Amino acid sequence: MKKITILSLALLPLFGFSQKTKVQTAWRALNDYEATVKDGKPDLVYLNKAKDAIDLAMVHEDTKNQGKTHAYKARISYAYYQYNLTQELKKLEATVPDKNERAMLAYGNTPLSDFENAGQEIEKIKDLDPKFMETIMEGLTKGTSMLGEDDVKFALVAQQMKMESANIAQGKYKAKKYDEAADYFYKTGFLNTMLYKAKDTANFYNACISAAKAKNTGKILEYNKKMIDGKISTPYNYESMYNAHLSKTPADTNAAMEILKKGRVAFPGDLNLMNKETDYFLAKGKQQEALNNLKASIEKDPKNPIFHLITGQIYDGMANPKDKVTFKELPKPANYEELIKNAEAAYLKGIELNSSNKDYQYNLIFNLGALYNNYGGYYQNRQPATITEAAKIQKENDAISQQYFKKAIPLLEQALTIKADDKPTMVALRKLYMFTKEDAKAKEMNDRIKSGK
Repeated sequence: MKKITILSLALLPLFGFSQKTKVQTAWRALNDYEATVKDGKPDLVYLNKAKDAIDLAMVHEDTKNQGKTHAYKARISYAYYQYNLTQELKKLEATVPDKNERAMLAYGNTPLSDFENAGQEIEKIKDLDPKFMETIMEGLTKGTSMLGEDDVKFALVAQQMKMESANIAQGKYKAKKYDEAADYFYKTGFLNTMLYKAKDTANFYNACISAAKAKNTGKILEYNKKMIDGKISTPYNYESMYNAHLSKTPADTNAAMEILKKGRVAFPGDLNLMNKETDYFLAKGKQQEALNNLKASIEKDPKNPIFHLITGQIYDGMANPKDKVTFKELPKPANYEELIKNAEAAYLKGIELNSSNKDYQYNLIFNLGALYNNYGGYYQNRQPATITEAAKIQKENDAISQQYFKKAIPLLEQALTIKADDKPTMVALRKLYMFTKEDAKAKEMNDRIKSGK
């Protein structure tokens, strides 16, 4: 019985030692494989042996939580990726003569599971053995001479993976595999941040752009949020998340507005975010809030005709309200005259800028013509307060209506020179010619409408 007890006790340290031996076996086989690569004849027998040994060490209590174990696993996984990448490059040699083009295609085509496994091991080391990772990062920034031979090899793999990750991202982007490109731009940014303690804004931003190209709502929200949470955001991140929430089916308007509000606080002067908020105010019928934003937009960009156009349209709509369901005209507001003047001033300012954008210029000119037409119509149909004043007031109203009808005509004629086939403009002009007793022009416009020219 004593012998059995002694024998049983002796087995425990031997088994633990055997697991450490697995790490040594992996180290020796990996070094042998790296030697064959250096000789230009990579022998996968050594690499497979290294993988088998490290996989056993990865599941045993004595070695699975050691940074060195995961460092070997990272190097082995990365060696497999490098082998496959080299084979892909060789395949392309016959068909793709340009070296850079060949490299991008190879990065785009090579399977990524081994590369991802290596990356996961590096992340695990950071959690399991932060001191070891700190030493590696210090060696990368201050010089690898302070590291042991194996640590240098691991540090160089981590550094090389950072560069490879960027190449993979660009290769995937070039291959229009935008989902994968997004992931690898993000991984590149993560590796740079982890290894060099400097936030890699460019690659994180590229991850967001790639996610947008992929139209992947989940990744758009994820990667833009990471930039915001990491305090490296730009107005684009908030705008992108706002659009992503609205693109959902059904649209998540509450989440969209919540992120837009945060964006407006973070970047109060950004025009794009301000314009998004203005669009929201207009959709909700909050004209005054929209006008406040537009005023601020014009102060920042006074030569932008679209701001003046929208301002004019808001004042125009406030002056001539309609039922939202039936679209029938509602009673004019008490400050009708003031609103008309504000709309006129906005349209005139926009026209004065003489935009090269034909759509903007057309809408500004047409809207001002329509404003004068409607204002003239208002006076034409205006009822006198008492019967005794009817004749006098009607005469005054007719004079005012004719004045504004005549102001509307040259504007609508000018609009028609920009869009010569616009039927609503032709119809409005025909009516105005009739009101101003220009019968020949009215007939000419009528014939033009009928001919469709």
